[in-house]
Amino acid sequence: MMKILREKKRWIIILFYWLLAAGVLSSIAPGAKEQTSPEKNFGLPETAESIKAEKTLKEYFPSSEGVPLFVVIHGKDGLNDEDVEKAISNVEKVMNETEEDLSVVPLSMMPKPARASFFSEDNTTFFIPVLFPVGMENKAVKLQMDELKKEVAKDMPSNLETYFTGPAGIMADTYEMFSKADVVLILATVGLIFVVLILIYRSPLLAFIPLIGAGISYSVVDRLLGLMGKYDWFRIESQSLSIMMILLFAVITDYSLLLFARFREELEKGLPVNDAMKNAAKFVTEPIIFSGGTVLMGMLTLFFAVYEAYRNFAPVFAVAVAVMLLTGLTLMPALFAIAGEKSFWPSNPRKRAVKRAGKEGFWHKLGRFVTEKPWISLIPVLVILVFFTSMVRQTHYTFNLLDSFPKEMSSIQGYNKLNDAFSAGEIAPTTVIVKAKNDLAPEQVEALAKELYSLDGISKAEIQGHPFAENHQNVAKINLVFKSNPYTEKAFDELEKLRTQSPELLKASKIADAKLLFAGETSQKTDIRNASHDDEIRIIAIVTVLILIMLAIQTRSLVAPLYMMGTILLSYGAALGFSIFFFQDLLGYQGISYRIPLYTFVFLVALGVDYSIMLISRIREEKKHLPIKDAVREGVGKTGGVISSAGLILAATFAVLITQPVVELRIFGFTVAIGVLVDTFIVRPIAIPALISILGKYSFWPKKVN
Repeated sequence: MMKILREKKRWIIILFYWLLAAGVLSSIAPGAKEQTSPEKNFGLPETAESIKAEKTLKEYFPSSEGVPLFVVIHGKDGLNDEDVEKAISNVEKVMNETEEDLSVVPLSMMPKPARASFFSEDNTTFFIPVLFPVGMENKAVKLQMDELKKEVAKDMPSNLETYFTGPAGIMADTYEMFSKADVVLILATVGLIFVVLILIYRSPLLAFIPLIGAGISYSVVDRLLGLMGKYDWFRIESQSLSIMMILLFAVITDYSLLLFARFREELEKGLPVNDAMKNAAKFVTEPIIFSGGTVLMGMLTLFFAVYEAYRNFAPVFAVAVAVMLLTGLTLMPALFAIAGEKSFWPSNPRKRAVKRAGKEGFWHKLGRFVTEKPWISLIPVLVILVFFTSMVRQTHYTFNLLDSFPKEMSSIQGYNKLNDAFSAGEIAPTTVIVKAKNDLAPEQVEALAKELYSLDGISKAEIQGHPFAENHQNVAKINLVFKSNPYTEKAFDELEKLRTQSPELLKASKIADAKLLFAGETSQKTDIRNASHDDEIRIIAIVTVLILIMLAIQTRSLVAPLYMMGTILLSYGAALGFSIFFFQDLLGYQGISYRIPLYTFVFLVALGVDYSIMLISRIREEKKHLPIKDAVREGVGKTGGVISSAGLILAATFAVLITQPVVELRIFGFTVAIGVLVDTFIVRPIAIPALISILGKYSFWPKKVN
């Protein structure tokens, strides 16, 4: 026993330090989920036109500041005056008595003509706007909303239905939805990995070891992120944590399988456990560092994004990937070495080596076929990849976050009631702010409203109440409603046109030395669309260049990175194209989230290159003593089983996201899963070996090969 402990002392010390780090962090740091918070300025920079407009609106019309909540009251048989007055009085009383500083529009104090805009034409629905304080945490909003719903329900007329929607209502429901979904997600991920490992390797201990390592690693990452979020190093959002958890468990399982396969090879040579693990760790260090490095570089490029929703992914995933790398290089070797040959139970690697002697497995046979008939292997693959990549041109994007949420969500039901009773444009109007150097006359503001109303894409341009800011006769506002749905690209194009036409509109209204600002959802989404498009181009270019450089360093070649990156880009394009075909054409979705292409690009390219690196590393090792085609065949044969198993698990874990209630996560999980499968079973074992065989001695140029 003492001898065994001495031999494994190094590995036991490594495990002890990991457990110590997890324990200390758990005692001093909060969980990352507790530190989630909404984006500042809707994720846009201070220089964005919509943000400048929002700040101007808050400065001159301070009653507009806050996070809106719409209390929607619906009576299917119509509304009578008694019920309406009772409902309004009830809501206002509850809102005013709450401990939070809520601002409620006082409908009870308004004359009926003034409050008509809050009532639907069919007299079945009305809404009461409430403003929540800016900066409240999601959890606080959720707790406050639960209390408000309970209190409002007590004295609400029984024949009326009440819904809580708008940004504050959606924020509360989103927090609750992700809190429940994350428990299901982690259980499904762990269960799926365990089952797949059991089915593939038939070794109970092997199924547990990666999950133990991933669990320890996840506890460290979760508390590190919680600590950083607590001290405001960066903002954390729920969606990034869900994807991070999936990535962590999948990638650590990948590293475990790579290490396990090499550990088994070394044991088959007859080496003692300690020496076998030292050799295995040595051989997998380079592929793990470079594969983890490419994932890390891919995630870090998101720091170059202007749009905060993209940029906030960078620190979360950078921390996670750094810990994953340490896990793959230290914790996983320690766990396997401590378990020793029991890792393989009931199999025995030494007996397995005797049984397999002289036999050629499936992956060796595939490697032989591809190297002997590279063109026949390559052409069908390229045709399939190019065909599905071409479908990317048919993409329709949605910019309405509500399209991603389940229809049964309370706030979405409320939103739909509003949408049915009024119109999408009236629910999310645009506020036009005219800010002049000199004082404005009422007739000038009225003339501007008429000019706006005369435009083709505008259904309303109204002055509601007193248009001027208090003590600022040079600033006024006009309420604008688009004919198109305010969340569609058609409305965004109309708003862009308005910005361009501003000088002519002011001139026609006889307003000099002034500018127009546009605040509201449509203006924000227009700026988000522009920022997202620019980020997409910038980040795709940076990621491509950085990974090419990483691959050049790893392969010591100028040619190999080109065909490796080329096939990975085709794999990404095919996965995205197939997802668009599946969701838009087959399932009839109106479009996919505008964030899907960039998210899937960063993940698929960074993850896809992992398997190519693992294959190329083995080919480079084999070609030291074999001709290039034989090295390729051996590389495919010796890595085929482990990489395919790893790819299958990675795809399956991302596919777990399909079970999530958020449509954006479903499409993201589906696309990444398809891309990983394409890369695992088509690009890595067929396309890359075929290209190397075709290029021959030039495949690793400028280094000479046989």
